[in-house]
Amino acid sequence: MPALLKATASKRPKAAATPVVRGTKTKKRSSKSPKPATNLELREDSIRRLSEASFALFVAKGYHATSLDEIARAAGLTKGSIYFYFNSKQRLLLGLLEDAREAVVSPLLDHVHKIEGSATDKIAGFFRFSSLNGIEQPQKLLCLIKTSIEFRDRDDAISKRIVEIYDEIYSALETILEAGKKRGEIASTSTKELASMIVATNDGMMLEWHRRGANIDGRKLVRTVWTTFLHGIEPSN
Repeated sequence: MPALLKATASKRPKAAATPVVRGTKTKKRSSKSPKPATNLELREDSIRRLSEASFALFVAKGYHATSLDEIARAAGLTKGSIYFYFNSKQRLLLGLLEDAREAVVSPLLDHVHKIEGSATDKIAGFFRFSSLNGIEQPQKLLCLIKTSIEFRDRDDAISKRIVEIYDEIYSALETILEAGKKRGEIASTSTKELASMIVATNDGMMLEWHRRGANIDGRKLVRTVWTTFLHGIEPSN
């Protein structure tokens, strides 16, 4: 079994177990955490707390159903602090999307690009590495997926940025698939639609894992998804 896949054996996404997701109560600072000593540390600490609260609430309730008051309470700060650090709710979400891109999407694409092997090896690596993001940074990955659905029919800065981020993923996958088709590793089919199918399968796997939590074995889900995608469900001859 591949090493990356083994890492999922006893873990599952943490999203369903995050306290902030289930409500908007103030998240208490650990007594062991030192208080910020400088203005820069105070700023970084406040931005971190607001970002974590926003990620959790946007995943649990959605962007439009979450108020700035709820975010402030969950972060243990004032509503004015959101305007001070982010200027607006829209700018707050745009910042979260950039955070998700840098923490989740870019490392995923870099990892897949570095895989030496066939196109199918790269696609399998795509699913496996993405599952690790689902374990280590579930809120960031889920926020990107769920806001992409929520803003699907809108024409604003948030919707455009989401499209740009997903286009990076589609472009990388299409390059892999085209190369695989030329080498005879992949059947001749529509590259664009196949790339979309990979993304849809991956996003659906993450949402299902998040929805079912402890009721499903994450290791088996990931393995089933990528082996079925690559080899189908019919028994081998």
